[in-house]
Amino acid sequence: MNKPKRKAKTKKQPARRRTAKAKPPSLWSRLAGASRNYLLAGAAGACVILVGAGIMLWSGGYVGLLGERIDRALRESATAAGFEIRRVTLKGRRETANDELEAALGPALGKSILHFDIEAARARIEELGWVRAAAVSRLLPDTVHVSIRERAPAAVWQLSGRLYLIDDRGVVIRPVSGGAYPHLPFIVGAGAPEAAAGVLQALAGHEALRAQTLALVRVSERRWDVKLRNETVVMLPEENFARALDEVAALHAANGLLDQPLEYVDLRDPERLVVRRRGEE
Repeated sequence: MNKPKRKAKTKKQPARRRTAKAKPPSLWSRLAGASRNYLLAGAAGACVILVGAGIMLWSGGYVGLLGERIDRALRESATAAGFEIRRVTLKGRRETANDELEAALGPALGKSILHFDIEAARARIEELGWVRAAAVSRLLPDTVHVSIRERAPAAVWQLSGRLYLIDDRGVVIRPVSGGAYPHLPFIVGAGAPEAAAGVLQALAGHEALRAQTLALVRVSERRWDVKLRNETVVMLPEENFARALDEVAALHAANGLLDQPLEYVDLRDPERLVVRRRGEE
């Protein structure tokens, strides 16, 4: 028996999708896009105008004037609120002249205490010869307090016929006249103040020796001769002069060495002490 033939299955082709035609943008979309473009262009233009105006104001000095006006307004507001300097107090002054301190402090009374530059005032005060260190502080609401530590005079520097008072660091305090400080030793020689700090501090540790010292003479800018009031000369070495002064002070305390009629005491050689009496050949 003949079997019926099966019909071949045919694959169905997928249905083609219909592509929708793009709709033209609506009027509102076009208006929104145009607005955004105009806004961006306007913002960029405004930035350019502002920058140009800023440059013109700065070059013409208007920015500086505006800053000064703002600063003046802030100062006036501070004083109106009670932050006005009405009193200046001072501690530690003995030798420094009041008019020099007032000039260094600058105009303060009636000014805003919040805007008063205490660091600049401190720096100006420390430039005064007598002042070794200074501190300036605000005591709100209306007081500025100044505290100073003055230099201690240690010697009188003699140079080219002029006299200058110096401290134990060799810092010049002020010019002086002859006989103003008779109890202090003279420092003699070019460059002596800068080099005198060490020998002055070493000498300060021996009161009896310091009291007898008339002058410290710089020799060849290398070492010191100590000239005593009885005209004895103590020759110090270039190095270890402090130890040499200790030795002289110990000999003087033991047997009154420096009260004897001596021409000089030579300590330049660390291994040998040489003493010469007056009149010896």
